[in-house]
Amino acid sequence: MAGSRRSPLVEIVTQERRGSALVLTINRPQAGNSMSAEVSQAFLDILDGVEGDTTLRAVIVTGAGDRFFCTGGDVKRYALIETKDQLRDMMRLASTVFKRFEALPVPVIAAINGYAIGGGVELLLGADIRVAAAHAEIGLPQIRLGIITAWGGYERLVRDIGYSRAMEIVMMGERVSAAEAKRLGLINAVAEDGDAVGAALEMAAKFDKAAPMALAGAKRVLLGAATLPPEEAEELAIETVVELWFTDDHREAEKAFAEKRDPVFKGK
Repeated sequence: MAGSRRSPLVEIVTQERRGSALVLTINRPQAGNSMSAEVSQAFLDILDGVEGDTTLRAVIVTGAGDRFFCTGGDVKRYALIETKDQLRDMMRLASTVFKRFEALPVPVIAAINGYAIGGGVELLLGADIRVAAAHAEIGLPQIRLGIITAWGGYERLVRDIGYSRAMEIVMMGERVSAAEAKRLGLINAVAEDGDAVGAALEMAAKFDKAAPMALAGAKRVLLGAATLPPEEAEELAIETVVELWFTDDHREAEKAFAEKRDPVFKGK
């Protein structure tokens, strides 16, 4: 991969290029594919390496095996925390990963291959699109443990499914099935055959026809529509259209349409 920079930590998050998609897998099945500071740093190192790759159309995040997507924070590591400042630093590191997911110029798809518990739900909420295996279960039990989410989970949950439904999931602290999660609007699709990554790859392949800069612009405007005041979101959309209108890719698309052929985008 052009511009890829590897870190000694990335082996706990494996990366595999599958066509125009990059599959990132938390490789800690023995620990429930839990998040640790090393996992967070590995994600950040990998994301640094894909910056500027205009051949990339999607990033898929999943967990190793078929039992766990992610079971949240690594409880053994948390047991070693002695001060509030140490805890704050760990919380902010994981939160930074999800902010980077949102800032990526391509869609991030969570392929939920098993249990997504606590921080694992925050991980899937940090993705743009979510596909779950039929056997997957999703739950936010923090309130039963005397804590709440710290990685932006509640905020994104309210944004995505609304206050009342978010209250139901959070206050009960119970796991829900993939089918129920889809009904609630928490996930987009259920892979009935259990192959969440395969379903995510099929979805990602449909992004291949998109112009890279338009794909990035669409994601930016959609996120703005979900998070910004209406006036700011509208202005962001207008400015994005103005920027895209004069790109080579837009001219190529118009030319290809007139010539009845597929456009060849170059990301400029």
